[in-house]
Amino acid sequence: MKRYVTGFNGLRTIGVLTVILYHLWPNHVQGGFLGVVLFFVLSGYLVTDSLLREYEKNKKINIWKFWGRRLKRLYPLLVAIFLLVTPYIIIFQPNLWAGLRSNFLSAVFSVQNWWQISQGSSYFADIAGASPFKHIYYLSIEGQFFILWPLLLIVLLKFVKKRGRIFVIANVLALISAIWMAILFVPGADPTRVYYGTDTRFFSLMMGASLAFIWPLNKLSHKVNKRAVKIAWQLTIGLSLLLLLAYIFMPAQGTFTYYGGMWLASLASVIMVALVAHPSLPTNKLFSNPVFEYIGSRSYGIYLWQLPVFAFAEAKVLAPTAWYNLIWQLALILILTELSYRLIELPTQRFDYSNILGILQNFVREKGWKLKKNILPMLISGLALISLGFIIFSPPSPHDQRVIEEKIMAQQIALQKKQLAEANNKVPMSLKAVAEKYKVQPVVAEKASQMNVLALGDSVMVAASTNLQEVFPHMYIDAAVGRQAESLATDLTNAKSKMPNPDAYLIGLGTNGTIKEDEIDAAMKVAGNKPVYWMNVHADRVWAKPNNNLLTKMAKKYKNLKIIDWNKKASGQSSWFYSDNIHPKGTGAEKYAALVANSLTNVEK
Repeated sequence: MKRYVTGFNGLRTIGVLTVILYHLWPNHVQGGFLGVVLFFVLSGYLVTDSLLREYEKNKKINIWKFWGRRLKRLYPLLVAIFLLVTPYIIIFQPNLWAGLRSNFLSAVFSVQNWWQISQGSSYFADIAGASPFKHIYYLSIEGQFFILWPLLLIVLLKFVKKRGRIFVIANVLALISAIWMAILFVPGADPTRVYYGTDTRFFSLMMGASLAFIWPLNKLSHKVNKRAVKIAWQLTIGLSLLLLLAYIFMPAQGTFTYYGGMWLASLASVIMVALVAHPSLPTNKLFSNPVFEYIGSRSYGIYLWQLPVFAFAEAKVLAPTAWYNLIWQLALILILTELSYRLIELPTQRFDYSNILGILQNFVREKGWKLKKNILPMLISGLALISLGFIIFSPPSPHDQRVIEEKIMAQQIALQKKQLAEANNKVPMSLKAVAEKYKVQPVVAEKASQMNVLALGDSVMVAASTNLQEVFPHMYIDAAVGRQAESLATDLTNAKSKMPNPDAYLIGLGTNGTIKEDEIDAAMKVAGNKPVYWMNVHADRVWAKPNNNLLTKMAKKYKNLKIIDWNKKASGQSSWFYSDNIHPKGTGAEKYAALVANSLTNVEK
């Protein structure tokens, strides 16, 4: 019989909380994504320990029963969340409807991580808006592990037999996966491929699995000496501090993370799991309390519900991470989790699926059409079918969603690699060619070619950066995907080290969140008396209009602040943009650069 370890729910609590904090404040809890690593390690250990106990008892492993248990545990809530979230999408965010079928089917068949890779989706940049389902990549990686590992385990138990040797083989496989992650990772590039890939994330699961061979849950001694207890305390405190530092400071896109950092976090998690698993060590008690027990027992639901709630709040709420908004979001996640735990998770785990066909036949024959008695289940079934219909018949993903992310991320990388010095070595376009391409007066092209402009912006500016550099060959552009105005003054100060005395500043922020008055004040203080030109926001985001109104207000406060009305210029020009109607392409990027040129040279057109 499996021994119940209360501290495991404590570890699950730590894992899900760090992931939530990462999704809320990725710039402040930089390593919160490592909560998934903890999940992987714990899953690998518990699943393998269970399979080994079954093999030891029966001299075989029933693969079909194992897969059936996994399906009963994971799939009902996963499918239910898609069915429940879809009506909201159809009514309130129809832009997310496209591609829902592929998202759903890839999740059901446990290949969503590879589907997202094929789409060119970035886990780290919501260039085209936050997705409520991108976190399901984790379940797909686990699902593939649950399919392949038991088969491999049977082979190892039959032919290798000795657990010590299998432990070594498992860790060699894990090491190969970690090395493969380092090989595929490209410093400075978006690491989504190695972050999503089963081949590059396999090591965390396998390291957890390897622990089961040398640390079987039901065979750990109930007697340990005082020295072992003291060492356990030291390890627990040390590992807790180490993991805490990793959760806060290990950057999701940092080189160290993929050159062994994630492997080290996995190793620390393995040791922590081992300490919690031992019945005579104090670590289990440290992670056992009613709060951890409650959250940990519902961590699966919390994990699945958190991103839909956060993504929808981000699209509809002005300040989604303000404390007063976080309270209702977190409360909503807990309410949805509790309801789904009681109404979906527990009943479906207890349900006998072996006679499901007979139950359906009986329902139709004897009860199905007694409307008064069965109105509620029939209504729920009908709504579920309608929701499923919207999923199955959803339009395909916009073809250019992948192009948006690939192009903009490529442009951002190019900007990071060739800044002012390299740009000055580049042969500029002729003034005549600039005037003709961008349809500006020759005097505008000439004046722009001589100006030293310091530009700072978000992904919209990244999308138009190539065009800006053609018109302004001496422009230094510091633009980054996902940038918000909260760090504007700091970013502007850092950028000034590259161009200490610009003729003018160009700012393009406000696409990704609310701008505050004090943030503009701080930026204007950094700019001093130099002219500052701010591109206002053209985006279907709830904060776009308030941001534009604030910019207009602040332009009256500061004489050297000029607002470039990109929103007015771009309104009704859908052909200028990718399908998100936010990021300019082709003609739109040219019009963006031309508007900047006419504004900065004080020549209107």
